[in-house]
Formats: sequence, structure tokens, C-alpha cells
Amino acid sequence: MKLNILFLVRKTKLNKKGMCPIRCRITYNKERYPFATGQYINPKNWNSKQQYVEPPEPDAELINTQLSLIKTKLSQTFLFLQVKGGEFTVDDICKQYKGETPKKEFGVMEVYNLHSDRIKKLIGL
Repeated sequence: MKLNILFLVRKTKLNKKGMCPIRCRITYNKERYPFATGQYINPKNWNSKQQYVEPPEPDAELINTQLSLIKTKLSQTFLFLQVKGGEFTVDDICKQYKGETPKKEFGVMEVYNLHSDRIKKLIGL
């Protein structure tokens, strides 16, 4: 499966300075996960086809570098999860990207075995 990374400008969310946020949306297995990039621009300076900020935006080069870093880090995270093996979701990609460790879900038998091992250690068996 392929990871799709898209940057979007939310023109409906203009702040007092007339700037709008750039959001990132990743899509994997037909599941979407949008999140804020923390970058704000004048919507007139956004090139949606090329996915970058154009001059005369004051910090165009810096913002484009930040977006490139986000895209690179997401791609590395996706590759890491692929190499690690097993199935994963778009939420797992985002958690790994943000530095969170995905919580492993335990079944009834795993919980029972985990607790029985701890009890055996406590009583010295």
C-alpha cells in the first residue's frame, strides 16, 4: 500500500492577520488523518498543485523547508513501520511520527499469562 501526504491551506480559518493554517493530511489504506503543521501563510501565496509557498510570502523558504521536513519524517516513519513488519494503520503512522509508542492490545490469555508470571515471581516459584 502507498502513503499519500498532502498539504492543504484552510482558507476558511483566517486569523486576524489574514493568515491561514497549513494542514497536513496523510492517507493510508483509504483512512485519512489530518493534523496541523503549525505554519501560517497568506492564502494567495500557496501553490496547491506544487504543494509549496511562493514568494512574496516573507518566510516562504523557511516554511517550504518545514513542510519538506514533515514529509520526509512521515515517509521515514512509514518505511520504519513497513520494515518492522505486521499490520499498521494511519493512526499508528501518526503516533510513531509524533514520538508516541503505539499501545499493544492484549487478549484475555495474554493478560492472564502476564499476571500469573508476576504472581509466580512474587511468591518465588
